[in-house]
Amino acid sequence: MKFAKYKDFDSFLDALSPGERAICVRLRGLIFDSFPELKETWAYGAPFYKGRKRICFLYPASLPYSGLKEGVNFGFNRANLLSNEHGLLDLGDRKEVAYITVLAEKDIQEELFLEILHEAVLLDRL
Repeated sequence: MKFAKYKDFDSFLDALSPGERAICVRLRGLIFDSFPELKETWAYGAPFYKGRKRICFLYPASLPYSGLKEGVNFGFNRANLLSNEHGLLDLGDRKEVAYITVLAEKDIQEELFLEILHEAVLLDRL
């Protein structure tokens, strides 16, 4: 299976289902509203957000190897170093990367997601 190569976020959105699109737009908004200094890059057909290193990414169910039937994984690259005090991050069998699975836009817990994102950005600055 090949990963699609998108030139920008709009072409990425065009390939998504309406539910995935709504989730991705909202999460991207949270990321850039809180941390406009992050850069959007592309890997594995998905948008990644980085400071010094990759911090987080959006991985919809429609991409290969997502492991989802619907929704979007809001992933964190160095999640093994995050506190995860609310238990939202699912590390599974992975050593470093963890996800918050978002099945619908209404499931986005802005305050908690921003708390995790803030911790991840602070970690990146060390």
